[in-house]
Formats: sequence, structure tokens, C-alpha cells
Amino acid sequence: MLIESLHGLLRAKQLPRVIFLFGEEEFLIEEAAAAIAERMREEGTAPVDIELLDGEELSIEQIIRRAEAFPMASTQRLITVRRFDRTTFGRKNSAEQARWLQYLASPSPATVLILMASDGRVVSEELKGIAAALTNPKQRSKAEAKLAKLRFPYNALLTHAAWLEMPRLPERRIPEWVIERFKHSGYDCTPEAAEYLVVQTGPSLRDLANEVAKTILYAGSHRRITREHVLAVAGASRVYNIFELQKALGQKDRARALLILHYMVRTERQDLLIVTMLARYFLILWRLSELRATTPNHSELGRAVGVSPFFVPEYVAALDRYTPAEIERALDALHTADVQLKTTSLDALTVLEHTLVAITT
Repeated sequence: MLIESLHGLLRAKQLPRVIFLFGEEEFLIEEAAAAIAERMREEGTAPVDIELLDGEELSIEQIIRRAEAFPMASTQRLITVRRFDRTTFGRKNSAEQARWLQYLASPSPATVLILMASDGRVVSEELKGIAAALTNPKQRSKAEAKLAKLRFPYNALLTHAAWLEMPRLPERRIPEWVIERFKHSGYDCTPEAAEYLVVQTGPSLRDLANEVAKTILYAGSHRRITREHVLAVAGASRVYNIFELQKALGQKDRARALLILHYMVRTERQDLLIVTMLARYFLILWRLSELRATTPNHSELGRAVGVSPFFVPEYVAALDRYTPAEIERALDALHTADVQLKTTSLDALTVLEHTLVAITT
């Protein structure tokens, strides 16, 4: 049974007895397993027996025996098997396979068995993207054919157990994930702050989760997370970062902009996010060029374009150096860079250098 979201799984009246968690995002798999354990602890009237196992050290038969054993000090038992993709599986049509199918058909009502797989050929080749394909009417028949060809025990799991895939997040969606993580803890994170956190920390969700937690501790009772909070916590260079790059471009200081760019590309390797942030910067300039004629109030201008009023003078000063035609040309150059970085093998630094030169010419 395909579970389309962790939220849906946790809201179920009763947790499935066998849950298969797999995908490329190991951190999300681990968090899903932890959330299931928390759900069991919250709903039980007695402590839950919890056992964590390593699949590389087990066979299918050993896992079944553990799952069938009665809890020692509770009515409920949670068994989590990490690296299930490294478990020793029986030969084709063996008695072990029949035993596995029998357990899936009638699992122990006292045990929730979580099986986790996050690397290896099974995930990368056989299972990758199968959830999205099954939920897409145009790809469903192809996905079902792929499902029919799966090896044991994955064919049995995807047919007879509850399962949830955690695919790798596309780079463009990672800032959204950061915003949602702050929101889950009761904090409102600006898109600018989220993008900056990703630029400074990298695309690892585990690392980003750590930085989000540190930022929340730093922000305390301030429920709106801005780039100032992130800059104070994320360990970023105060000399060579995306905001200093924006400032240099706003001043049309080509030499400094190129110096900062070289440092960022060498150390951060977040080329597409640099383009995204710069495009956002020039879009803000474009909107401010129209809005500043209606009000001189920096607080009103800041709210209208989504930046802190403290930084509005910096943007307004940049408008004195860029005409509307030059802002439009900058956006065109950044769009071209985005396409080149995604579709060609051109060196990222070369692409971005040419872009900055085009912007500041």
C-alpha cells in the first residue's frame, strides 16, 4: 500500500504493522522512523519495547522471528531495521520467501516493523521514483510493469506492506523545505533567509536541519527569521557571501563582485542558488523602481517587496546606478546563466563571470 506522505501515515487510525521506508533522502527516512516511534509512545498506555537492528547482520528469517516475539514489558513493540537493503535474502522460490509472504499477510498485531533502505542499487535503480510514477496517470502503467519486475523481497513489500518513498529533493525546492521546517517549530522564515541558509550550508538536509535548530535557539522569542538571524548563526563569511555580492553589484563594483564570486564558487558550489538569489535581488530592484514613486517610507517599501526596512536604502542607492533597461538586461543575463548551468557542460565559474560582466557593463 503506497503511503503518499508521512503526515498521512501518522494520521492513520492505526499504524500499519509493516512499514517500508526507502529513498535517496536518508535524513528524511530517519526522521520518518523517529516520528512513527513518537506516535507509538504518545498513544500507548505503557512503555513501548523498542529494538534497533542492522539489516547487514540479519537474514529475513531472523527479522521475522524478532517480529513474532512477544514484547517483554509492554503490549506494543517497535522494531526498526536499518540498511534493510543489505539483509541476506533467500534463494528464489525458497521456503524463506514463502515465510516472508506469510508474515506480510498476517503480521504480529503487537509489533510495528519498520524497514529502512536508503542506498545501494535497489534504491538507485529499482525503486527510485516509483511512488511518483504510480501516482501519475501517464506513467502508471509503466510503473506497474516496473513493480512486477522487482526482486524479492521488494516486490512483496510494495504489494503487501505500507511503504513510503523519500526521493531526493530538487535543489530549487530545498529553500521551501527550510521554510516549512521553521514553520513546524512556530517560526516564520523569509524566502530570502531560507535561500541564504541553503547557499551557506549546502544542500544536505541533515546539515540544514542542524542550522535551522541553531537559528531557532538564536532567534528565541523573535518569531520571524530574517537573513540577519541566519548570517549570525550559519558560520558564513562576513566578507564573501551572497549579500556582499549583491551589494557589490548594486554599487557596480565589478572587481569586488568578481572577487566575491570566485570565493563563493570555490567554497560553496551552489551555482544555481547564487543565480536564484541574484535574480531575486534584481526583481526587487525592478519592483522598487515602480513603488518608490508612490511612497518614500522605507518600512512600507520593505513590506511591499519582502525585505527588512533596514536594507531598503541599499536597494534605493542601487536604483540610482541602474536604469530600468539595465535591470531588465541583468534579469535576462541571469536567465541565460540559469539555462546554461542546467543544460550545458560549461564551467560554472566562467558562466557566472560572464553574467556579472554583462550586468555591470
